[in-house]
Amino acid sequence: MLQYLSFFLKDISFSFVILTVGFMLGWLIYNHIVLRDVNLKNALFARDNLAAWIEFIGAFVFPVLYLAGHGIKGSASDNIFIDLAVCLGYTIFYIAILTILRLCSGFMIRLIDASDKHGKISLNKEICQQKNIGAALFSVSLSVIFVNVIKLIDFIDIINGLSLEILLEVMVFLVFMLIALTCYSFVLRRRTTLFKELFIDNNAAAGIGLLGFVFAVQTIIAGVMTFYSMDFELLTVSVVIAVSLAIFGILSALFKLIFTGIVKVDIWNEIYEQDNIGAAIGQVALYVGIAAIIVNFIM
Repeated sequence: MLQYLSFFLKDISFSFVILTVGFMLGWLIYNHIVLRDVNLKNALFARDNLAAWIEFIGAFVFPVLYLAGHGIKGSASDNIFIDLAVCLGYTIFYIAILTILRLCSGFMIRLIDASDKHGKISLNKEICQQKNIGAALFSVSLSVIFVNVIKLIDFIDIINGLSLEILLEVMVFLVFMLIALTCYSFVLRRRTTLFKELFIDNNAAAGIGLLGFVFAVQTIIAGVMTFYSMDFELLTVSVVIAVSLAIFGILSALFKLIFTGIVKVDIWNEIYEQDNIGAAIGQVALYVGIAAIIVNFIM
């Protein structure tokens, strides 16, 4: 009994230290570097900014705690202090990479050099000053991608000579995610653009749809890569992911057509013209459901 109690106390202490360090470090970096041009505390509490809360929780709290938890996985040494140091190293590294990627996303938005009625578009200002929920969901969508990329990086595997395999896994994930997002944007361009909906029209429904799509696609890609992780063959994994995403696209379009025919409602119009959040949530449910079916079929 005492042995189990001792293990429990060590485990909870270990986890508490890692998560606390991860959260505090993440907050300092996020507040003073990522959002250095806006006042996050004011946006969250004084202005009751829902968009800022969505960004804060979805692009900071969940990713940081998830990556900190991911850093705890496994054991690097029988010595708990060495193990703690290794896990802290993982956590700090993961948060640093997440910060760099988040800064890059804001930089990319500025590079587009577009303007709305408030002036030149800035990701941070759209979220924290203009309360743009669509932009916040865009940021969360990017964080979902970033977290999936970061968790593929493993120091110990790199030391053991598996750096090429890790690089291939990262490239596979990014390439197929980029292809999927390109197809998603291409479909929208028949009537509108994703950038316009999110940053010009401040369409929260479009942001919800994007987040659901990204989550579904990463579910498929990550699921396939996890299934083949023990015997990673680039060609096999690439073919399975490509086929799975193609099936996902076909089934999504097919079910939308069926639903549209039954209820006699244009789903596209509901989401992108009428900013119907309920319709967007329904679309997310469709995306995630189809992705879950595909992944479970493969596994």
